[in-house]
Amino acid sequence: MADINYIEKSYFEDLFGMSSGYVLDFSNRSFEEFIFYTIQIDIYAQYPDLSKAKILRNLIKDYDNLTVGKLLLELLKYMQIKKLVNSDAGENFRECTRIGRRLIGKVEIEPIASSNTAYPEIVNDMDFEYFKDKLSQLAQLDDPRKRGFAFEKYLKELFDNANLNPRGSFKIIGEQIDGSFEINNAYYLLEAKWTGKKTEKSDLVIFNEKVSSKSGYTRGLFISYSGYSTDAVSTLSHGRTINIILMTCEELAISLSRGINIRDIITDKTRALAEEGNCYKSVF
Repeated sequence: MADINYIEKSYFEDLFGMSSGYVLDFSNRSFEEFIFYTIQIDIYAQYPDLSKAKILRNLIKDYDNLTVGKLLLELLKYMQIKKLVNSDAGENFRECTRIGRRLIGKVEIEPIASSNTAYPEIVNDMDFEYFKDKLSQLAQLDDPRKRGFAFEKYLKELFDNANLNPRGSFKIIGEQIDGSFEINNAYYLLEAKWTGKKTEKSDLVIFNEKVSSKSGYTRGLFISYSGYSTDAVSTLSHGRTINIILMTCEELAISLSRGINIRDIITDKTRALAEEGNCYKSVF
């Protein structure tokens, strides 16, 4: 059982609107997928016929601090991404963040947002300005080969800073992988392409096949500097299962300028793929 008392649980009950039996704006299916992606628990197999609120209460009761803290913090991040936090909930949100961080063993840090901030932030140590400036500097490199390698190193540094446990470029028999990383115990292969041309469908098909050939649990992230051709996006799913999500450097730059952790962007895009079959969902 997680070390969380009655009063602390009441903060989450109020913030998530659980008195109605619901949790935030989740449907049954989206809640099931969110929980599974976050802590790998099949909630409807374990807690059949219960409401979403009762399931969350049982998860808090049945699991350890680390599991529960991780889940609660991911739910708070989901609220931020979906813009579900208003000024009235600011203090409650910050208290829930403090509780979640305590459960996963993080030291308490004074919140930097004022009490009337509309969207209080979960404490984040990433230097967004540094990574935004460094991304701009990459565009100044004239040599495409040097720029490509520099982009891979940049992404590894960015993912490392976001605590995604990245692994740099590596080779296996017959193919080259630009890298890999981990989010919520799910592993992603990475392909990064910095060219003046839009990425074509053939590049995405090859990468999707690389990802699909590994295991049913492997996913992929393709990041393109120049974006994607219309044909690449509109016909990629024809006749195949898609296990990759697409991002552009423009999206990356926007997220950095807005102080949004890339972990949250990837999570939102992965959810759109799971729920809508959309591998190129705009999250802004």
